[in-house]
Amino acid sequence: MAAQGEIFMPDEEVVFRGRPMRVTGRVQFEGSSGQLTFRYQLSDPDGAPVVIEEGEGRFAMLRPFPPAARFKTADNTILVGTAKYTLVGIRKLKVLDVSGNTAGIAAKAPLILSGIFEGLMGTLMREMVPGTATQVYFLVKPLAAGDILSAAKYAAGKEAAGRAAGERALDDD
Repeated sequence: MAAQGEIFMPDEEVVFRGRPMRVTGRVQFEGSSGQLTFRYQLSDPDGAPVVIEEGEGRFAMLRPFPPAARFKTADNTILVGTAKYTLVGIRKLKVLDVSGNTAGIAAKAPLILSGIFEGLMGTLMREMVPGTATQVYFLVKPLAAGDILSAAKYAAGKEAAGRAAGERALDDD
C-alpha cells in the first residue's frame, strides 16, 4: 500500500497493479480547507495512459468519458444512458502546480469545480472551469491497497516476500 502522504514525482517509476509505469504528468491541487490532492498521469509503452488521483492517502483511478459522450443534466442529477447519478458533493480545487503531460482541464485553469455524483453504477465526477463551458467527466474507481506503489517499494516488498518464502522453506526442512 502506498504510504499516506506519499507523493510521486514526474518521471518516477511506479508499479500499477503489477505493471511497471512512469509518471508522465502531475497536477497538485489545494482544496477549500487546505487539503492537498495530486493527480497523476501514468504511461507505459504498451498501453493507454492511466489517470490516478490521490487525496488523504487514498487512491482512485479516473476513467475519462469520450468527448462525444452524451450527458443529460437536470438540477442535481446526471443521466448517462439509463444510469442516474445524484450530486453528493462539490470540491473547489485551486491548481498549485502542473508538471508534464496532464489529462483533463487542469493544465488550462487556475481553479476547477469538481462535482461528485453517486449512482448505482458507482461514482461519476464532473469537472468544470468557472466562467467557461468546458466540462470533463470521469468515472471514479477506488483502488485497493497496494494497487499503486513506487517501484522501490514494490521491489522491496517482492524481496521481503522472497526472503520470507526462503525462511519458510528452511523451517520445513
